[in-house]
Amino acid sequence: MSSVSGAQYDEAGLPLPPAGAEFTATPNTAAELDLIKKAQLGDRGAYGRLVQLYQDRLYNAVLRMIGDHDEARDVAQETFTRGLDKIDSFRGDASPYTWLFRIATNLSISRLRKVQRHRTFSLDRPSGNSGTSTRAGNDNEEQASALGNRLGATVQPTPAEEIERHERNQKVLEALGRLDAEYRAVLVMRDVEGFDYQQMADVLGLPLGTLKSRLFRARLALRDELKTYMK
Repeated sequence: MSSVSGAQYDEAGLPLPPAGAEFTATPNTAAELDLIKKAQLGDRGAYGRLVQLYQDRLYNAVLRMIGDHDEARDVAQETFTRGLDKIDSFRGDASPYTWLFRIATNLSISRLRKVQRHRTFSLDRPSGNSGTSTRAGNDNEEQASALGNRLGATVQPTPAEEIERHERNQKVLEALGRLDAEYRAVLVMRDVEGFDYQQMADVLGLPLGTLKSRLFRARLALRDELKTYMK
């Protein structure tokens, strides 16, 4: 069983998507619904299975928004605790993962607003767990590549430009860390988690048009942060 550590494969045995890949957020499967229904009836073991299924993926998503390994771990754990406390509020209008991700997103945004300072993302900064720092660095680089690929062909890496690619990815991560919490959230939701627009609007409680506008502004803001580097 994996821990909240950013493993390459989730508990269902599904590989995390490669950099720049489009993918769909966790489907509302019958097995997942069965687990959460059992949890609503008081089966703590069923809820524990959901935690095992989602913990690494949720941690990775929170890490992209917060930029700090220890705080991301705390938020992920608090998300699952609050999810258990609010288990009766699940109505099946979203997948269990999306429901938990909504809690995690709200906690992440609240924490970023509370500290009132920007996080600085780093490919080389070790996590609190030395056994997972290398994987975290690889995940961060994949995240940067996915976001970088959205900025246009001028920042596309080639096999012969690995050093430049690493530098470019670091710049993207640093730029992401300077964005407002709301902008980070929508970029992570779309470009990392693969949520569609309606799912994002539901998670954030925004009209669809407002959500699209925010995502557009977030990408412009990221591009603006990188304009010096992209010249």
